[in-house]
Amino acid sequence: MSPDSPESAGSLSARSRVFNPSPSSEPEWTGLIERLWKERALLVSDFLDRFADISYGQALVPAEDVYRTAEDTMDLFLFQMAGLELPPDLQALPREVARRRASQGVPLDAFLEAIRNDFRVLWKGLERVAGDSGIALLVANMTRVLDTVEGYVSSIQQAYAEEEARLTRNQQLYRQRILSRLFNSGIGAASDIGINGDSAAAAEVQDMAAALGVQATDTFEVLGVAAGNIAQAQRQFESDSRAFLYEHGGALYIFRQQRKGRTWREAGPDFPAGYVPDVRGLAGVPSAAPAALVLANQRGAGIGLATVENTWMAIASALLEQTLPGFSAHVAEALDRCTPHERQRLLQVARIYGRTGSIKETSEELYCHRNTTVNRLHSLQQVIGLDLTIPEEAALALVALGGYDENSEVL
Repeated sequence: MSPDSPESAGSLSARSRVFNPSPSSEPEWTGLIERLWKERALLVSDFLDRFADISYGQALVPAEDVYRTAEDTMDLFLFQMAGLELPPDLQALPREVARRRASQGVPLDAFLEAIRNDFRVLWKGLERVAGDSGIALLVANMTRVLDTVEGYVSSIQQAYAEEEARLTRNQQLYRQRILSRLFNSGIGAASDIGINGDSAAAAEVQDMAAALGVQATDTFEVLGVAAGNIAQAQRQFESDSRAFLYEHGGALYIFRQQRKGRTWREAGPDFPAGYVPDVRGLAGVPSAAPAALVLANQRGAGIGLATVENTWMAIASALLEQTLPGFSAHVAEALDRCTPHERQRLLQVARIYGRTGSIKETSEELYCHRNTTVNRLHSLQQVIGLDLTIPEEAALALVALGGYDENSEVL
């Protein structure tokens, strides 16, 4: 036996503990436990034989760790069953063992299966030292043995859950630090980033991608979520391991690797959000995020994705209004003079014809005759002074209408 073998290490640990029960009101029981203490190496051997049939999956637990834990656990049980105060190292045993196994990735169900073998091991050992004459004593104390093991199991379960939660928090914290670094390092604004190049910025992106478990050259899709919808977005995506969430400046940004045919455009979120697809490379995500938020703010309270396609007119209208104040005032004033019914019909034909450019398709969507569509377009021209059949005037009309009555469900 070498000094570094599990058996040698365990024996040294066992000899360092003094097992000396005081005079007891239950001398027969105490004497039984003392005899078992002298044979505790057999308890460890029996446990290891049973442990060989238990799988810890992909978790790697050193043999020495298993041996020493088995020895310490058996000592703990014998001290408790004898009514002795636990040595300091054994007092902390459940928490330390649970912490190690959680860190090693041991599945909790397999871990508990191994621990519950302790009762069988202890009972077999007690039967051995009790002999035929001590069976009645064992039966009378069966509940004591079972409670000792189950108390240990309960302590292990609680400590394991606490350690698992701590590890999860640490992992989430680490992930958030990487995301903060991604969004605040300025790499997305650097014009000289070559994902496959040799620049320091490219190397930093590669490091962050590796930490997040993605490829730096992947294509991503990005959601921007305004303040009022953040809580709902977090609830929907908190368990999605593929999605990365970063909250900053009163907004939430969510991104993930884009997969063909399974994008957010095909299956969007259950809350209003701005959507920017086809973001090339992880370095492009930080610059795509503000664009997604701009789109989200245009969507307002409407459910679904705000995309460039369905918000560009409103955005263009707002920008033109900032540059040329009042540029669309005459359009708004003209529409305001219409009756609500007439205004709705004009806005409806403008929206559909502006999207299709086809009298036939517009008529089909409106469920009306083509002449009715032509007449409505003519009425719109008379009201706002712009002809949607002329491309230049159509562009100006659609942009002006894009800023009209933002809360309307028609446009």
